[in-house]
Amino acid sequence: MWEKAVDCYHTYREWFTSWTGLTAGSMLSISILFLYAGQSAMYYRPVPDYVAGGRAPGLTRLRELDATRAPMGLFIMRWLVQMVTVSAMKLVIGCRNTIEIADAGNYRQTLSLIRSRPPGVPLLTVANHVSSMDDPGLISCLLPYDIVMQPNKMRWGVATQEIVFPKVPWINAFMGAGNVLPICRGGGIDQGLFMDFARVVAAGGWAHIFPEGRVVQTAQLARDPITKRSEREEKEKGRLKWGVGKLIAHAPVPPVVVPFYHLGMASVLPQHNVWSEDGKEFRNGVVSWQNIRAGNRVKVWFGHPVEGFAELIAKHEQRHGPLWKMDTAPTEPRWDSLMKQWESSRAEKELYSALTRQVEAALLKLERKAKLELVGNNQTDFQAACPRALAALPPGIAKRAP
Repeated sequence: MWEKAVDCYHTYREWFTSWTGLTAGSMLSISILFLYAGQSAMYYRPVPDYVAGGRAPGLTRLRELDATRAPMGLFIMRWLVQMVTVSAMKLVIGCRNTIEIADAGNYRQTLSLIRSRPPGVPLLTVANHVSSMDDPGLISCLLPYDIVMQPNKMRWGVATQEIVFPKVPWINAFMGAGNVLPICRGGGIDQGLFMDFARVVAAGGWAHIFPEGRVVQTAQLARDPITKRSEREEKEKGRLKWGVGKLIAHAPVPPVVVPFYHLGMASVLPQHNVWSEDGKEFRNGVVSWQNIRAGNRVKVWFGHPVEGFAELIAKHEQRHGPLWKMDTAPTEPRWDSLMKQWESSRAEKELYSALTRQVEAALLKLERKAKLELVGNNQTDFQAACPRALAALPPGIAKRAP
């Protein structure tokens, strides 16, 4: 019996070696390498904070690292997770739907900025948030594999911890290896979790953010059934959240800010926070998921880098003195003092608002361009908005779909 088992083992080993070209020793080495990578991802996993929004020290060991460096094991796991995730999203979203680029020149310029920038210069991309599959789904479809295969060039993002970061360590490790950090919904721009994200910008990496702060499927920037800003508040504060302005203001090197606007993901993954059906009203504080759909068209408009930030920052510093700048050094040893510096003054919030309005203007310009193009080309088959989301818009907000 044992002889037969040994013979089977040797036969299988010979077959596997001839098929893969790998010896048993090589397979053992690869297994040990991936175990080490997995352990590194677990050790340095981002951790959500449902109590204080990351204000307390000792939350995650990522804060023990310089933001410009990653241990080899963590780097390997980032490469593996991002390759698998992007490939899956290209299959699920890209192959089953049609992704169109409206302006190939601006798209190529953005890819060039992702591939190569002067040392230390961060790239900050901003976009409207149409579905929970915008990232990683749509972004994966926009990236060629020469970028995907380099984890140090891949985008960093933030995701609502209540949805994406449950109290499950291996899920947190997977999300962290995918360059995603948690954020506390409603925690404000001074939360510690957002400072973790600011370190990515300070390190000169590529950071992506949805400044609407939530999914909006009305094809109207930051206007949806649960919008909390009236027309008066929009005039005073703008439509977007000010976090993007804070990232720009406190970056040690001015980031290159590139906007892009997209339509069509509302038909790929319809999500409705408030809607009516068969005479009944349904309310969901997060999202209502349906099956990811196929056979849809998604179109993306890339813009030029946004300008005007330097003048606003210079004007602020003339009146209030130099702005504090985020650095890349480990934050854990000096966490309490950093949190005091991270607190925003009233004057700084005014600056964030002004910087964010520059981003808002760029996105609204792309939105107008997108709608004019769709109407001008009589693309009536293109579903840009969710009809139920439009029908649920509050009074006083125009119910227009492109």
